[in-house]
Amino acid sequence: MFFCGEELTHQTAAKLLDRFPDVHLFNTYGPTEATVAVSAIEITPAVLARYERLPIGYAKADTEISLVPGTEHEVNGETEGELLITGPSVARGYINRPDKTAAVFAPHHGQQSYRTGDLGSIDADGLVFYRGRTDFQIKLNGYRIELEEVNHYLNQVPWIEHGVAVPQYDRNHKVRQLLAYVVVNDQQFDSHISATKASKEYLGARMMSYMLPQRFVYRDALPMTTNGKVAIKQLISEANAS
Repeated sequence: MFFCGEELTHQTAAKLLDRFPDVHLFNTYGPTEATVAVSAIEITPAVLARYERLPIGYAKADTEISLVPGTEHEVNGETEGELLITGPSVARGYINRPDKTAAVFAPHHGQQSYRTGDLGSIDADGLVFYRGRTDFQIKLNGYRIELEEVNHYLNQVPWIEHGVAVPQYDRNHKVRQLLAYVVVNDQQFDSHISATKASKEYLGARMMSYMLPQRFVYRDALPMTTNGKVAIKQLISEANAS
């Protein structure tokens, strides 16, 4: 089984390996501009035990994955930055879009490279980790927060079927608070207040306190895009409509 194009969650991988113990499960990564998969790693029980958020693999032999110079920053003791893909599979650019091409494509070490817009980190052995999109990064109370990292933890909560974190801005367009839009799949709670309390306790034991959503909004379903993904930008617009 090969996964690419969407983040493979720890929960999904664990369920697959439990149901199909003889399967070889690979997590791969790579945007269309780099001809899709440029890195891969087999997800084994040992990998599941070691990493809570799964790595996206090692770069293939003819490709270099690095961090865009100037985008590096420290998060919880790790160096993160925008992922840069360099190699022969990288496209020359966008047809009839020289402005867009110039913004993200450029020569690097004698080969074509592509700025992915994805945040990531790379360990000493060359193993790459995806941390979220640069356009889904916010700052709240002085802390840098990756919305996709918050979403990762939200969707680990046993009774949350779908969860998405979105920022709510003040009149100066500074983030005032973080909201969590969630769909709950368990009727064990007698009210949304008790569900919120339990969710915050669960999350508080697994993530930094400054990343915790301040308010939970409960829905029967979340809006979806035509590609079957949660329409996060639509929810951001809704949260800031007033």
